[in-house]
Amino acid sequence: MEMLGNSGCIRQFARFAREQGIALEALIDGDLREVLRASYEKDRVPAHAIVDMLQICSVKMDRPALGASTAAWAKINGGFGPLSLVWDHAPTLADALRVNRQYIHLENGAVGFNLSDEDENIALEHILMVPARFGASQFVEASLTLEVRIIRMILGSENWSPVRVELAHHAPPTIRIQQNIFRCPMDFNSDRNAVVLKRRDLKQPSRNGNAQMFAFLERQIRTEDSAAPVELPRRVEQIIAAKLVRGEATLEHVAHGLGMSPRALQRHLAGHNLAFADLLIEVRTRITDEYFGGERRPNLTALAHRLGYSDNSAVSRFLRKHLNTGARALRAQKGAMKCREPALH
Repeated sequence: MEMLGNSGCIRQFARFAREQGIALEALIDGDLREVLRASYEKDRVPAHAIVDMLQICSVKMDRPALGASTAAWAKINGGFGPLSLVWDHAPTLADALRVNRQYIHLENGAVGFNLSDEDENIALEHILMVPARFGASQFVEASLTLEVRIIRMILGSENWSPVRVELAHHAPPTIRIQQNIFRCPMDFNSDRNAVVLKRRDLKQPSRNGNAQMFAFLERQIRTEDSAAPVELPRRVEQIIAAKLVRGEATLEHVAHGLGMSPRALQRHLAGHNLAFADLLIEVRTRITDEYFGGERRPNLTALAHRLGYSDNSAVSRFLRKHLNTGARALRAQKGAMKCREPALH
């Protein structure tokens, strides 16, 4: 099932590109040009498009902070999709995050969220939910930038900063723009993509919060979602992706995260003609694709860690069995793909 996203994010990037003098249509391929044009006529378009557009333009224009710059420029209130209407009315940050986690698929199917407790801190993990042909570092930085802007708006403080920002990709040659946006320590080559904040921030009342309006808008979003509710397999994939590096991407752990028994989860997945193992393979394949698409010097040890394996031989077996290839061939294949893609010359 193809993930979709609200076309507002594509239209906003197109406006940003025009202002910046970026010839967007000349940089992207025919498939992405079709999505770009469709974004002006349709409410929802393939979610992978914004991921690929940002990455291609970043490389072609030699702008390693393009994703963060786009999100720093973008209009937040109502400029994306239905969720962007509720952020300004959230009584607390906790309320906004709850709605975001539940309905983010209406905004952008390319990303999922997971919250991790860390004593006095909370980590808002951003999980890529679509294949990334050329890597996803720009989309990830855009997503985290937007998250930080939303938090500052809800808390009513442009001076607020996270405890730290974690990014799974390597650091670009310069991070001056990102540092100016986040204003906190940035950890690259991390196990995850996340904004880490103080737990106390969650309950701080918003200066602009309106509980009645927030409740009304949430009901509207719930009604919209009922027409095309998020399927259980997508939520299972989000939890698997969040738990892989911790070695907890098992049926038991994921079922617990969903508040059901392993047997119940298996039964529900069977209703979608799926097994838990199918989704585990899907997530590992997607992570592998992203890793080889975006990493300059990929290696099996780092990939094993991301896929939740304890040794390199397990990764090699996974690649041979499920992708019918090896690490060396996959590395060469991704390198050749980048060379063939005009936008990445």
